[in-house]
Amino acid sequence: MADLPVSRRSLLRSTALMGGLAALPGLLAACGGTTQPNSQSEPAKSLDVLRVALPSSLGSLDASKEAGIMNYVVALLVQEALVGVGQDGGLQPSLAESWTRRDPTTYVYTLRAGVTFSDGSPMTADDVVASLNLHAKKGSTTAFAYAYANVASVEATGPAEITIRLKSPDASFAWTPSPGTLLVTSRKFIEATGEKIGTPEGKLLGTGPYKVAEFAPDSHVTLERNDGWWGGRAPYGQIKIDFIPEESTRLLAMRGDSVDVALNVPAEQIDQWKSLSGVQLMTAGDRSLVTLAFNTAKKPWNDVHVRRAVAHAVDREGIVRSVLRGHGKVATTIPDPAQWGGVLDQAGVTSLYASIPQVGFDLAMAKAELAQSATPQGFGDTLTYPSSGPQLGRAALTLAENLSQIGITLEVKEVPLEQWIADLGKHASGIYLGWYFATTGDPAEYVQQLLHGSATGANGTNIAEYDNPEVTKLLDDAKASTDDAARGRLLGEALVKSAADVPYQPLWWGEAATAFGRNVTAGGFGPYFFVGPWATEIAAR
Repeated sequence: MADLPVSRRSLLRSTALMGGLAALPGLLAACGGTTQPNSQSEPAKSLDVLRVALPSSLGSLDASKEAGIMNYVVALLVQEALVGVGQDGGLQPSLAESWTRRDPTTYVYTLRAGVTFSDGSPMTADDVVASLNLHAKKGSTTAFAYAYANVASVEATGPAEITIRLKSPDASFAWTPSPGTLLVTSRKFIEATGEKIGTPEGKLLGTGPYKVAEFAPDSHVTLERNDGWWGGRAPYGQIKIDFIPEESTRLLAMRGDSVDVALNVPAEQIDQWKSLSGVQLMTAGDRSLVTLAFNTAKKPWNDVHVRRAVAHAVDREGIVRSVLRGHGKVATTIPDPAQWGGVLDQAGVTSLYASIPQVGFDLAMAKAELAQSATPQGFGDTLTYPSSGPQLGRAALTLAENLSQIGITLEVKEVPLEQWIADLGKHASGIYLGWYFATTGDPAEYVQQLLHGSATGANGTNIAEYDNPEVTKLLDDAKASTDDAARGRLLGEALVKSAADVPYQPLWWGEAATAFGRNVTAGGFGPYFFVGPWATEIAAR
């Protein structure tokens, strides 16, 4: 595979990606193709400010410290990666105009010329090396460090060239320098700002279309246009992002025309949002996963009979029907069936998913499983969910009601998003709700993170503390494979084998709903719309 240029489609083949949507080509904005207000737009003055409502507050703007999906929504207007993620599932150029996989462990990136940071300083190869080493250096504790564990070295091998060498082949690594696990800043900013990056004092520095003017963690973020952006002039002089956790308050704000874009419209309110005059409600399967996770290292959850009992008490079809109002699909395993492009064809996916053991809704079976456990009389525990995901809370309450019928008391508590994320990293609870959003087109993004034995422990991504050596070996073999069919088979075997142990009970694959107000419209809305400089795709109408 020497000197093979990586393109949207060849990347899928050359790295045997198990991609999310057919192939992840591209964010048009990341290539510089910004959407400008058209000739029929309102006067520019009335469009100078884009008003956005987020469903939760943020504790940090630095996604490598607080890697929640809403952190990315803000950060990716300010910072960029070497490669971009497109709306239909492929990789494409961003800060790197091209890249090559010279051999199974060597990736070489050629940087785009003329890129500057929003403070006016030029982006250099040294800045990119410093940004990569934030996560790749030994002992790094950033939220992205797991993705760089296999990196042997990062170096500038020319004025505009970065070479990354791996310790061993990794079929998924091509996705690592994409926005999900790399946000480039300058070495000078890293050294001057340190631990204050992402705070109200330190803010962020990037090469994207906007820069941070103000950040109030419990209130709002104000962004200003970066007129030096290499992608062209962004359409809005300012973006005001308010944190509005309460669902009805967001609805009232849109009804009163004080918001242009509102994220995370709850399923039970979709009809109300659709009825608002002039408001466009756009929905798309977002390749997200909501799953129960059982801490297999903590009593009583280390008992497979307890895990099966709780799994049998989950009415997944009822949740999708009543809580989500049909805006989602029952999840029968970790990756969405649409995330196998380039690895398994549709027949292969159908065959694989039919072979994955399921624990269906059956309260009689739940009671029988609990009777076989070490706690046959039941027990109590607490399940938290983030304030930005009320649908998770409603689903948890239906589970708690069902569990009460077999002797298990489950207290359901809402917590702020940033606390929920922090608690997931501690691995101290017995049961969790996991809520994941794909930032790549590779289903191994979920599978490796949730099932690999090396990802256990505090700050690990394997929140079930699941450590099955056979499953880990299958995943290791899948990472090292460059053959699509073999990789698909290995990942499938890992999913089948782990499902028998019930470390997770997948609940649903999600659908995102975003509202666009009377004055704006969005181009190319889809699963990966917010994985990049999304505001450049919003135009006046």
